[in-house]
Amino acid sequence: MLGILTGMPSIAFSKSTTDSLVLSRLFGYRRNFTRNDVAGYISNVYIKSNFNVWRRNATLWLIPHMYSIADGDRYLVSESYNKIRFNSINEYESQRQVCYSTIRHNRRTLPTVVEFMTPNIYDVCLYDDHVLSPFNLHNQHFYQYRVLPFINDQVIIEFKPRLPDNTQLVTGQAYVDVQTGRVDKAIFKGEFDMIRFRTETVQGDYGSRALLPIECKTNVVFQFMGNKIYSTFDAVFDCPINLPDSVQDVFDLALMDSIRPIPLTGQEEHILREFEERNKPDTTVVEDTIPRKFDFVKDILQDAIGDRLISSIRYQSKKTYMRLYPIVNPQYVSYSSTHGFSYKLKFGAQYNFNDHRYFEFYPWCGYNFKYKKFYFTLPLYFNYNPKRNGQVQVIYGNGNRISNSNITDEIQHEHGDTLDLDNKQMDYFDDNYLTISNNIVAYDWLEITSGFTYHRRVPYNPDALWHYGKPRTYYSFAPMLTLKLRPWRKGPLFTIDYERGIKGILKSDMDYERWEFDGSLKYDMKPMRKLNFKVGGGFYSRKKYSYFVDYMHFRDNKLPEGWDDDWTGDFQLLDSRWYNESRYYVRSNFSYESPLLFTSWLPIVGHYIEKERVYLSLLSIDKTRPYSEIGYGVTTRLLSIGLFASFLNSDFQDVECKFTFELFRRW
Repeated sequence: MLGILTGMPSIAFSKSTTDSLVLSRLFGYRRNFTRNDVAGYISNVYIKSNFNVWRRNATLWLIPHMYSIADGDRYLVSESYNKIRFNSINEYESQRQVCYSTIRHNRRTLPTVVEFMTPNIYDVCLYDDHVLSPFNLHNQHFYQYRVLPFINDQVIIEFKPRLPDNTQLVTGQAYVDVQTGRVDKAIFKGEFDMIRFRTETVQGDYGSRALLPIECKTNVVFQFMGNKIYSTFDAVFDCPINLPDSVQDVFDLALMDSIRPIPLTGQEEHILREFEERNKPDTTVVEDTIPRKFDFVKDILQDAIGDRLISSIRYQSKKTYMRLYPIVNPQYVSYSSTHGFSYKLKFGAQYNFNDHRYFEFYPWCGYNFKYKKFYFTLPLYFNYNPKRNGQVQVIYGNGNRISNSNITDEIQHEHGDTLDLDNKQMDYFDDNYLTISNNIVAYDWLEITSGFTYHRRVPYNPDALWHYGKPRTYYSFAPMLTLKLRPWRKGPLFTIDYERGIKGILKSDMDYERWEFDGSLKYDMKPMRKLNFKVGGGFYSRKKYSYFVDYMHFRDNKLPEGWDDDWTGDFQLLDSRWYNESRYYVRSNFSYESPLLFTSWLPIVGHYIEKERVYLSLLSIDKTRPYSEIGYGVTTRLLSIGLFASFLNSDFQDVECKFTFELFRRW
């Protein structure tokens, strides 16, 4: 009895020790047995997809890249043979060589599912920047594991999320080699960005090739407003047939039959052959003798207009690239209780002289409904040394509206305090500006931008200002110099801005000198966590008109970029006048981003929380007490929403809700 009791601990913990050993080898496989890089790897990849569409209402037409399959209930098949050059698992260049599809105009649809074909199973994220991998050491506390014995030196590892289930986590199992920890085959299912998926991947068996799949099959279910799409995507890597690089986008079923590595199902075979027969040209009819009847609804409202409203328009040739982003896109709509609703639209164009000389033109425009103001920025870049970020920049825009009460204070001081200047909008100015500069990376740690900026500021009520002896228009011309320093590759970025106004050039009547200093750091932590710091200050060492205080890094943004662009570095509730009242400012902004932080653990609601953020911002300016803001925000598949509160010293001031749409952001 004593001997049995003495041996019980080893008996009880033997399985636990084996499980820990297998999991340890699994988490360490990438580090121990691969070069951790697939850069330069080239593979022939065959992709087959089918779509079973159940359309219930017209909302399916409004989804990006769904326009071509939204006609009604039907079954569609698409095939392609591609040559892919990998820079990393998540970054690759794909050249489509042969294709055949029953989708109208051979359009690509559900493009967001493409990343499901190359899951990065050993990295922190399975897909680019989302869905935490159960095979990475940094994510093990998000999952529960169960090791089951198998055969041929393999075990089955089952995994599932710790409660509650979340859209960033998956459930499934993997067949793992006991000796090395290499995943031979993995099956996992989950839900992300309105897509429920089940992926089955077979990995390579040696070196860095083990980081990529040999075969990958993904079943997808997409539901939106009663519409349903059931789809299957099959990808086969390392296909043996090499096609010349000159073969591009050949639409030929016979050629596809000769290179297809896996057979079609009976239904797929029937659909493709029927489509081929239906679209085969009739050689017995003389061409153009029977013109096709013009259909206004289909040809104009659907194909020419409807598709362009909800899909990007792209044009690319050897030297030219153009893109118009969708006109109807909820992502361009944002709201805050301070600035109201705004809408923004972007364009893009590029013209290449050669690989080292090219023009870029990326304008944007937008409208703020609260201020009834149309904003635009027209930036033109001539890149002459891409390796050193050498470019000439010409930027024209109308900027943010400037408001400052100093001008009315000055008028009342000159003409008496009894003047009633309320509701005359004498302290609001529109700002049109032109900036011409040159940028170059002089050293790896130093980037220099030099040039000049020209402003034309027009008051909302020029006649009233003229009545009190003030100019109707104000001009300024100023040479400028910006130094960006990054002493350490992954360290903070320091910026020094200097601007000196000169009178007498191009009607310039402003004499000023402005300095600004800024330091920022984005620190990535695993898993999927980020720390954002921003600290800076600025002052005017010389100023004639105190009502034109216009800083570079401390300004009111009427058209916010979105969740990840400006919510960290901006003040959400600060009155717009405060940006233009003080001759100096000192500010700091901090944010922390993480999945599965607070609300992600709540039942039901927590399932849809993709990311969470905590904000803290501090500000000190002339003639006021220290100002601060705290905030909390979440990102879901539908929108990003944040709640912010402001304080003067410790006195509560205001609270605001802000949101931007995220629906179909990755589509």
